[in-house]
Amino acid sequence: VNRAPRDRQDRFRSYSRVVRTAPLTWHAPTSEDDVVAAVRAATRLKVVGAGHSFSTIAEPEQHAMTLDGLTGVLHLDADARLVTVRAGTRLRDLSAALLAQGWTLPVVGSIQAQSVAGAIATGTHGSSLVHGNLATLVHALRLVDGRGEVVELGPDDPRLVGARVHLGALGVVTQATLRVEPAFRLRQEVEHVPVTEVDVAAVARTAEYVKVWWLPGASRAQVVRYTRTDEPATRRPSTRTLRWVDDNLMHRGLFHGLVALGHRRPGWAHGINDRLSASYLGPRLQVAQSSLILNTPMPLRHRETEAALPLDQAQRAYDRVVALVRDERLAADFPLEVRFVRGDDGWLSPAYGGDTCQIGAYATDGPHRARYFAGFWEAMAGLDARPHWGKELHQQGAEIAPLYPAYRDFLALRDALDPERVFDNAFLRQVLGGSEPSASAAR
Repeated sequence: VNRAPRDRQDRFRSYSRVVRTAPLTWHAPTSEDDVVAAVRAATRLKVVGAGHSFSTIAEPEQHAMTLDGLTGVLHLDADARLVTVRAGTRLRDLSAALLAQGWTLPVVGSIQAQSVAGAIATGTHGSSLVHGNLATLVHALRLVDGRGEVVELGPDDPRLVGARVHLGALGVVTQATLRVEPAFRLRQEVEHVPVTEVDVAAVARTAEYVKVWWLPGASRAQVVRYTRTDEPATRRPSTRTLRWVDDNLMHRGLFHGLVALGHRRPGWAHGINDRLSASYLGPRLQVAQSSLILNTPMPLRHRETEAALPLDQAQRAYDRVVALVRDERLAADFPLEVRFVRGDDGWLSPAYGGDTCQIGAYATDGPHRARYFAGFWEAMAGLDARPHWGKELHQQGAEIAPLYPAYRDFLALRDALDPERVFDNAFLRQVLGGSEPSASAAR
């Protein structure tokens, strides 16, 4: 199905509205053959998923493709603990389908609105030093490369380790085979800790899943731990009821009003955050299925930037951002989120080479947002910080290349799979260099 944009429904707008564009045509394939035909006919084509990247990674320049017609579970192999799923499937739908058969992904991100292909493309992650990011779950991939050829990357294919975090630069992913495990429940506990007493590296190892939230300016941070349990799911109120309250009363009601007040009176932001942190953010004991309790409610529209750091640099980064907010009295209305990811060998994975702390600065577009994000990256200077591919970033390829030992290997893989740069866009030119094939291809 190909169509020229006719109205606002045919425009692509990212969740944060950082990207707003009207492609020349939309492709909506319902089969892999449709994908092949579209790629062979295109000179420049960009696949867009759920639009939940805060960067411009999925911004189409000419033609756009949605994989919303390529969804659903193809096969669940219980003996091998593997599920094969079409690439356009939303994570929430995959989680529901797996749970119905007693299975789950070992780790999920904060939001499950993303497509499978989009989530692995950017290194989307949860928070656990036991588990890697979602891309590490990839056992095999099937994609259509820039020539319109179907490529299968199995577990023994040396290219798979480079294609897991693919940035949308290698082809149109049509299927992914992911590792799964039997469904399990988690017990959530929230501890309030004075913000200057958070020992980041120590906290990281206190539970299988653990994260730190700090509402900027609040006197205390929240350490949220999740441990496996055989206890029954929480009732009265249940986790689903609390989630409905969060979605409909807190985020669309009270929190929306507090954000508007903070925009008008930024000097009040720290006081608002301190009170909100002490009341709304816990302590609450909950027990629920892992794929539900590890998610957060769909928040207000906002913007995000995030750095991945070696674990031994995490404390310095955290302390610098806390000092930035306090010294400059910056108003920010979303938590500073500190999460942890087990190291892996994905060529462009932000956790390449070792266990990682990923610190995210989030805010609505209030009067201090630009300074907060700029100051955040100033605080990361000298700490070997890698930007999250799906969050706002300013770094150019020359800055990024030294952070990734396998960066040139990825460029060579891109040259092999998309020599004519069918899947190129401004974001890829920014982080990978120009549209011309790399020197490795020329040789």
